[in-house]
Amino acid sequence: MTSGRDDDPLAPLGAALRAPDGGDLAARIEAGLAALPEGQEALGDVLRLILLRRAEEDLAHRVALQKSQAMLRHLRQAPPPQRLAGEARGLSALYAEALRALPEETAAQLFDADDYLARHPDVAQAGVGGLAHYLASGAAEGRRPGGLDTALSGLDEAGGPPATLPDLLARQRPRFLFECAPELRAALLAQVGRRPPRVSVVLPTRDRAHILPRAVASALLQSVAPHEVIVVDDGSTDGTPEMLRARFPEALDEGRLRLVVQPPAGVAAARNAGLAAATGELVAYLDSDNSWEPDHLLVACSALAASPEHGAVYTATARHNLDAGWSDLLWARWDRAALVRENYIDLNCFVHHRSLTERLGGFDTGLTRLVDWELILRLTDGLPPLAVPLVTAHHVVAGPVLGNITAREPLGPNLARIRARFGGGPQDGGADDGPR
Repeated sequence: MTSGRDDDPLAPLGAALRAPDGGDLAARIEAGLAALPEGQEALGDVLRLILLRRAEEDLAHRVALQKSQAMLRHLRQAPPPQRLAGEARGLSALYAEALRALPEETAAQLFDADDYLARHPDVAQAGVGGLAHYLASGAAEGRRPGGLDTALSGLDEAGGPPATLPDLLARQRPRFLFECAPELRAALLAQVGRRPPRVSVVLPTRDRAHILPRAVASALLQSVAPHEVIVVDDGSTDGTPEMLRARFPEALDEGRLRLVVQPPAGVAAARNAGLAAATGELVAYLDSDNSWEPDHLLVACSALAASPEHGAVYTATARHNLDAGWSDLLWARWDRAALVRENYIDLNCFVHHRSLTERLGGFDTGLTRLVDWELILRLTDGLPPLAVPLVTAHHVVAGPVLGNITAREPLGPNLARIRARFGGGPQDGGADDGPR
């Protein structure tokens, strides 16, 4: 990279880049740039852009790998499709009890052991009799008994892939859309209709130019397009506004992407600035370290359209800790008392009518952390949200790369402020802290 001459102005930068220690690549480049003589500003700008793109691509690769691994683990943990669930499983257990009460010969005549072994080859390979295995453990495991297809097939649908919105809402376990029946997405589209509600997406950011494009793209490319994506730049010093203008010129020109630039004031003030600029009927939130599944707004809009008595809706989020290398799903059925104790609703999965914040106010600027939880507690007080057990968002934790709020701001004073307002127990806030 350098000529090796003592008077080479790039020699300090080359030495910094070649150094075996001295911190990560970003720190070495910054050290080299600081040593450049005057008149090399253009070179410094180019190198900073290279560093930005490298960080962006590296993080995108790590996130994609973590998401793929998380989905595979989720599928492995899901109940096998041949196992019974719901009422079918309960009736199968009662059937086993009835068989145990019968004489052995009579039970054998009523139970199709050959069919049972054909359905469960692992039992056949173990050399265990079909009836004996079913009575000993098969019924408790949810294995389908032989010869009862007609009686149990309809009931077993309760444990199959959801095909309608009411069916999905009744489920207890969150799932990805690809686990649902194809008819579900068609039903959601039909519910939204040709004129979906206008959705304003509020996206605060500060010094996240290397990850922000991923979040913005996931919002702009929704199957139900948002009315506007409002990026509020909270005093960035890494060229975030310039990056957005270079990467998304058409969306900015068309008004689908709006940029609000303000001096640094904190995440609560930044989100409030986004709310003040919003013109949509519904408001959705997205942080720069998060991204949405393509049908996130479709799910939220269709759910609210089907249940107009609800002022808000929330879905499930997949949390990915890149530092620890693991993921989990955050979701629980609506329970006000449980929410007061600990947050289980990620703001990036929360969509509400804009009239709620117009009436009840926006984010509490007296908080530096847990602002998501406080807003959700306030907007849902006396007005339960609709809970949809579908994973539609991904939250990424990567401390050294992203500098998540959890690692920067103290928990104690913020938690005390919320406890004084809403009560609750000793829990630490839940969703704000992400995966542990």
